[in-house]
Amino acid sequence: MRKFDGVQQERLLRALGEARTALVASAEAMPRKSVPRASLELLVANIDEVAQILTGSREYFWTRPHATPGE
Repeated sequence: MRKFDGVQQERLLRALGEARTALVASAEAMPRKSVPRASLELLVANIDEVAQILTGSREYFWTRPHATPGE
């Protein structure tokens, strides 16, 4: 497996994050259970798999909940 240096990995993760955001927004605009939406959701899942390989976290791009101050 090819190893990325820190700069390359950060650049790749940034690009994947932007693509994932666009894919999620597009999928949400499509009818549920439609083939195009399923295809976009599969791409999002694949991006999450790449994130797991690169960072060790499949949830790397998932929205993090806002913490309440003091918690």
